[in-house]
Amino acid sequence: MDKLFEIVLIVPYMSQKSGDVEAFLLNTRKQYSTEVLKGINLYSWSSSDTIGISLSFDFAAFLPHYFKAIEAWAQKMEAKLYNLMMMGEKEREAFRSKLPLTSDIKFSGDFDITAAIKSIMARTTATIGRKFPRYSTSIKVVFKSKEQFIEEYAKDISKGGIFVATESPLPLESKIELILYLPGSSKEVRIVGEVVHVFGSEQAKLLDNKRVPGMGVQFIEFEDDGQKVLEEYFKSLSTPG
Repeated sequence: MDKLFEIVLIVPYMSQKSGDVEAFLLNTRKQYSTEVLKGINLYSWSSSDTIGISLSFDFAAFLPHYFKAIEAWAQKMEAKLYNLMMMGEKEREAFRSKLPLTSDIKFSGDFDITAAIKSIMARTTATIGRKFPRYSTSIKVVFKSKEQFIEEYAKDISKGGIFVATESPLPLESKIELILYLPGSSKEVRIVGEVVHVFGSEQAKLLDNKRVPGMGVQFIEFEDDGQKVLEEYFKSLSTPG
């Protein structure tokens, strides 16, 4: 097996940079022969507007100015750059495994770059696209797992759903009963929802150290006047204090 020089780029805000990323990948494939560039892999996370790019070069054929050019592009795109050759063997293997294990969409081998970017963007837009305005806030949330009731906090919320920060997210498509305790309100808001995306701790570490793990829950049904109570809360958030 050939020894490889491996570089990984984690590019945030793909919805704003898809054209730049596509141009970079097409130019990279065109610029280097198959004897030099051994592979391009793409990774996408449905819970994040982020893409992972893995570039593998023949170790003996790779030159220092190749890395400098990639590094300059990464800085321009505000992307994280990981030089896997600077890691120890165990650390390198652990990092390699995170990309396919945590991502939802993967492209490798001889694939159509333009089609791959379109596919990733279509999935990303469908998942993180916002039908309703979202509010950054802190709301106490109680939900029931198989074993127990768990108390956590929501980090953002909209009329259509909520992101619950938790180290123990429930599986995708789980039906879930939520109780929201809104600041300034004596009423509990009880909601039936469905887990539509999960953001695990490994994803949080890989993509953005400021992000917290958790799960996105889409609202399905409100109990009693819960929807009205929630809408009144949104009005209070929108009104200058």
